[in-house]
Amino acid sequence: MTADVLLALLVFVAGLPRVQNQPNGRIVGGREVDISEYPWTLALLLHYQHYCGAVLIDPGWALTAGHCVDHDIREGLAVRAGSSSKSIGGEIVDIIDVIFHPEYDPSTVDFDFAVLRLASPITVIDAVPIRLPEPNHPIEAGQIAHISGWGALEYDGPTPDILNAVEVPVVDREECERIFGDRLTRSMFCAGPLEGGRDACQGDSGGPVVIDDHLAGLISWGPVVCATAGFPGVYADVAHVTEWILESPNQAQNLNPAQSLNPAQAEPGPEPEPGPEPEPGPEPEPGPEPEPGPEPEPGPEPEPGPEPEPGPEPEPGPEPEPGPGPKSRLLPLH
Repeated sequence: MTADVLLALLVFVAGLPRVQNQPNGRIVGGREVDISEYPWTLALLLHYQHYCGAVLIDPGWALTAGHCVDHDIREGLAVRAGSSSKSIGGEIVDIIDVIFHPEYDPSTVDFDFAVLRLASPITVIDAVPIRLPEPNHPIEAGQIAHISGWGALEYDGPTPDILNAVEVPVVDREECERIFGDRLTRSMFCAGPLEGGRDACQGDSGGPVVIDDHLAGLISWGPVVCATAGFPGVYADVAHVTEWILESPNQAQNLNPAQSLNPAQAEPGPEPEPGPEPEPGPEPEPGPEPEPGPEPEPGPEPEPGPEPEPGPEPEPGPEPEPGPGPKSRLLPLH
């Protein structure tokens, strides 16, 4: 196989999202870690089986890759929080709403974001929300990104149960565009050593990419042969959509619009001092009771008139045609 043919093959498979049917796996070239080191990392479950990653951004809200949840699922989605294992321990909470980014494109994986509304706030002590970045906060080449998840050791490889993590450098934007061309959009960035060996892989999609203690990205896509030299991983840039994430609770069904992500706790003001009690006025004197008048004599009872004849029953009209459905991409799961 010539070098040109190999390059074309790798660019073709690079567009595949990092989801696998098998519900197990780990990061390539990384190490096993305890959940206390990455307490925002969630296992995204379908019928209690791990199949993607997610990240806790508020006790009642999570974030994942859009391509992890863009299939026709209405029930069975949940997250496991606060456990190093993807299969036992921690706390499991159902997902009741999925809010896709309005520009999400499943064919190109552009704007690969979905906000998840949880059925109840996560309370387990080993689960801690991650800070969101400032809107449009730049990501610089050479910064170290920390990625974590339960993705595969290698393509179609072994599948350990414990959370893994690895550190990868951010790749220069121009270099990344040279490798992936117009497949790389403004909502994406690249990270990973160009010599290969360290990468996310199938099953890691939707998991966190952390730079300087804030959520810089989500694991999105890359070459199907993970950790291939010359082909870094591609990640969804969270700073590109920070404002949309913060507005997402107002798009959720049956949600109080006053509720928001990371709400500030307002300090109560001082209680007003009570004013003086009013002095009671004099009680009014009772007036004379009125004398009762004569009772009216009853009149004659009216004679009943003829009963009206029933008219013909109206014929039923045509049933109204259904109107257009909602345009929202909010998918209620229960």
